[in-house]
Amino acid sequence: MLPLSQTTGYAVRAMQCLQEPGGHPVLVQEVAECTGIPRSYLSKLVHKLAKKGLVVARRGHHGGVVLARPATEITLEDLSDAIDGVAWRNRCLMGLLGCTDAAPCVLHEFWHETLDQILARLRSVTLADLSKNHDPGVERFRTNHGLANPWDGEPDKEPSLALVGHH
Repeated sequence: MLPLSQTTGYAVRAMQCLQEPGGHPVLVQEVAECTGIPRSYLSKLVHKLAKKGLVVARRGHHGGVVLARPATEITLEDLSDAIDGVAWRNRCLMGLLGCTDAAPCVLHEFWHETLDQILARLRSVTLADLSKNHDPGVERFRTNHGLANPWDGEPDKEPSLALVGHH
């Protein structure tokens, strides 16, 4: 039932390997090795994220990828919209083409109430929050590249990844 794709989960993992704006660019190949995401797939993913203004990618000798905004300002909604788009928000939960506000299915009201809760949660969870869910590969990468652990400093705030599905 959850609309978030595995690719959105990949985007979260990849972006956790990147430095804040102004930081040292990280090569796509390094991120691929850290996350286990195939390089060609990751390149396409980075291109999508760059198009939506979430990362800055530069080619060449000093090239690589960095976050376009601080991790505290990038929400799970931003990531989901960049990767999966927003069309899922207007679909009937049961997939009925004729389901509208004027001619609702039996789950229409439930879906709109649930959708409002999902969107509120997507807007409230940031990339920095998601980084508090420890991924050993990402942690090792961040340590090896001298990146601060984004979960340091707020140990009492435990975000939930319940909305990040593996579809």
